[in-house]
Amino acid sequence: MAEKKVVYDLDGYDVITNGLLELLDQFPGMPEGEQMGFSALGEERGKAIFPTEGPVIEREITSVTGKVTQYCSYPFHVVYRESGLSESRKIKVKEWLDTLGRWLEKQVVKVNGQEEQLTEYPPLTGTRQFTTIRRMSGGYLDSTNENKSENWAIYINARYTNIFKR
Repeated sequence: MAEKKVVYDLDGYDVITNGLLELLDQFPGMPEGEQMGFSALGEERGKAIFPTEGPVIEREITSVTGKVTQYCSYPFHVVYRESGLSESRKIKVKEWLDTLGRWLEKQVVKVNGQEEQLTEYPPLTGTRQFTTIRRMSGGYLDSTNENKSENWAIYINARYTNIFKR
């Protein structure tokens, strides 16, 4: 049996990445003045997304009229780095990641005593559109660095469509 070849949405990489960064910065639990980084964290603290492989075209359908519908997936980790964590602060970091994940799934979440809900995903440039964003894990301790800072992570998958005429 032939192995299925992985096909990437190379032209969509920047569109999806920028759309996710913009969306994550809108999270009501994001501390004021902070922004989500991309594939880089500060030595002792920070929050960033790390794509695991880039946007993958999982399925493509072409109609007889030339309309192409691509069903795509963009798996990534959100990593929250913090140092000097007590047990109660570790719990708060994990809860922050879990709340972020639920919010991205359009669930009602409580942030600073207020109920918040993401009602729609932001429009993307071009012909791509988010369809669903789902947690693939809960928040977990990923690693501890030499300086004793900890990397807490959550694994998320953003699904989107790309519809265009060929």
